[in-house]
Amino acid sequence: ENKRKEVFRPIQPSWQDRPEKARHINKLATRVRHRYRQVNKSIMRSIFRLRPSNAKTIDELQNSYLWFSRPTEYNVSDDSNIIAFAETNEKVKESFNRVFENYKELGKEAGYSGICCFTESLPNVKDWKCFPKGYRGIFIEYDKEMLEQHFINFYGLGDCFKEVDYLSNPLVIKSSSDYDILWEAVGDDLIYKSLWEIEHDSKLLDKLFLKLFTRIGDNYKKQKELRVILGGRNIPDKSPDLKGYKVKIPQTSIKNIYIHPNIKQTFVEKLEKVITKDMTLIKLTDK
Repeated sequence: ENKRKEVFRPIQPSWQDRPEKARHINKLATRVRHRYRQVNKSIMRSIFRLRPSNAKTIDELQNSYLWFSRPTEYNVSDDSNIIAFAETNEKVKESFNRVFENYKELGKEAGYSGICCFTESLPNVKDWKCFPKGYRGIFIEYDKEMLEQHFINFYGLGDCFKEVDYLSNPLVIKSSSDYDILWEAVGDDLIYKSLWEIEHDSKLLDKLFLKLFTRIGDNYKKQKELRVILGGRNIPDKSPDLKGYKVKIPQTSIKNIYIHPNIKQTFVEKLEKVITKDMTLIKLTDK
């Protein structure tokens, strides 16, 4: 019986019999785990934004701001177009008229909102073509946590980065009856909410508008887009001729700038003149 126990005795790695080597390996493993957590945290803390290689982008970097476009400046009619949503969905139009009296005036007011688009991760160079003018652009990497805190402090926006829903027909809002709309899908379960309930709850109305501002065509799915949306009291200047808004951000929130291989050297030289010591220019290749 004693021999049987001896045969099945767990075999320890030989280095555990040598304390100094064991301590060295444990320290090395701890260092690797710590470095992995650092890299993983750094990736999670970043968010990216494609910008064209022009003077406006140089100005954004030099003066540390984000450009928020008005939805009226978009080239497509099915993105953030409140009037088009209402006219495509009769029950939604009736609901808007009950709450706001005139859906067209509501759409006009919503047209003064500002939208800033990001992508959750840096795409491979070959996928830049999925973005408008991406083949001749740059990606700016921002500190996501710093931007989130900035929008909380100065604009009262918690959880400011909103995910986008990609739909074959973003203007069509599904419903199960004449009195509700599809609110969210959780797995295979579809959750509907009554229009009456939405009309009588200001928080639900705000969420409805956020949903309408984050529905776009599924042909943009590869962009993995997140949006920051400003409206209401955060847009004090509502001049009809404005195309968008310059929103100041901390200069230190800008981390790295990734340059497409097609970018001309003259533009790279302009970038080099405006970046700070905390920013890094990274020239990418097609490989």
